[in-house]
Amino acid sequence: MSPACSRRHFLATTALLPAVLAAGATGSRPAPACPLGPDWVFVPGFSDEFDGRELDATKWWDFNPAWHGRKPAHFDRGNVRVADGALQLTARVPDPATVTVEDRVRGYDQFTTALVKSKARIRYGYFEARCRSMRANVCNAFWLYDPLDPPAKYREGDFSEEIDIFEVFGKPIRAEHARVFFATVHRHHTPYVESLVNAKKTVLPNYSAKVPMPFDFHADFHVYALRWTPQDLTWYVDGREVFARPNDYFHRPLHVMLDAEVMEKWTGLPDPADLPSTFSTDYVRIWQRAG
Repeated sequence: MSPACSRRHFLATTALLPAVLAAGATGSRPAPACPLGPDWVFVPGFSDEFDGRELDATKWWDFNPAWHGRKPAHFDRGNVRVADGALQLTARVPDPATVTVEDRVRGYDQFTTALVKSKARIRYGYFEARCRSMRANVCNAFWLYDPLDPPAKYREGDFSEEIDIFEVFGKPIRAEHARVFFATVHRHHTPYVESLVNAKKTVLPNYSAKVPMPFDFHADFHVYALRWTPQDLTWYVDGREVFARPNDYFHRPLHVMLDAEVMEKWTGLPDPADLPSTFSTDYVRIWQRAG
């Protein structure tokens, strides 16, 4: 290379250096490889490393437009944060002075919890999240649901599918729920109104699994995953298959969910002394099969 060309090359490289550094500073990185192998392609529009200072509003709701919460709690947007490289969903006992008249009269007044819901729906894929539960008798969950927009979901004659990738309790009141990983599918008949009108379901074979784990969910992060294909559904914990069933009805796009819920009818109410407590998610990563 001639001296003149060398100088032009140096100047061009120097001019590009700030842009290269800026790209690195924004957190650009290679797409993570799928644990299932190279035939699976990363889907950035539904994935999130939660490395910023706030929730990505292009991908997520920090509330559920169709659901206020599960009594006697409600979802509070103030309980959703992105900090320290994680999505943080907190459950609290509200100050009685801050409880609205509407929530008190309607029975959503004892606790506040948190939820994020993808703005778009996705069908099939490998869904993975690295999470640590809160240390409280509050259900922490990673799941898929809600194939129908209103008013269709409120009319008879259709179905609302749900796939629970995990439901766990970091400090359950009942001993039978301690260290138990729950994986479940539901097919609700419409009309369907979350936690209020959902009594009629399709009877599904092998619809749920209760898998004992050798660790406390609140003690550290673990990787929870689901492979959802047209043929089958397979659940994993830290790369180990823990449950599988044929895919009989789950063929419509669903929203991606992370939330914390009070489940009074299932596990009882949390001890207020354990709150506030936080459910943390390091990342959500989703891949779909190539082609």
